[in-house]
Amino acid sequence: MSTSVTTWCLGSKCQATVSRSSAEAEYRAVTHVVAECCWLRRLILELHCPLPSATIVFCDNASAVYMACNPVQHRRTKHIEIDIHFVREKVSLDQIRVLHVPSSQQFADIMTK
Repeated sequence: MSTSVTTWCLGSKCQATVSRSSAEAEYRAVTHVVAECCWLRRLILELHCPLPSATIVFCDNASAVYMACNPVQHRRTKHIEIDIHFVREKVSLDQIRVLHVPSSQQFADIMTK
């Protein structure tokens, strides 16, 4: 059994910007989840209970998972550059791991399918 914290994004909200692709929309959602995870990790650290391993964030979009883990900046992702750098920094610091989960096993999407 792993000691890592697993986070599922169970909520959704209207984006302030129009997404150009589903990968961009999913990546923006991952960015919001990572920001919440960082806040929770800092809170737990302030309570003197540091987490020994990275927080795992699951995403059902393979392209979004690839963007989070790949340090190469592509021409098509320049408009989400700030989000990419934020998530990649947390991944490189080994605070967050973004993993792929098939849509069939994504319980957060059960009411939208």
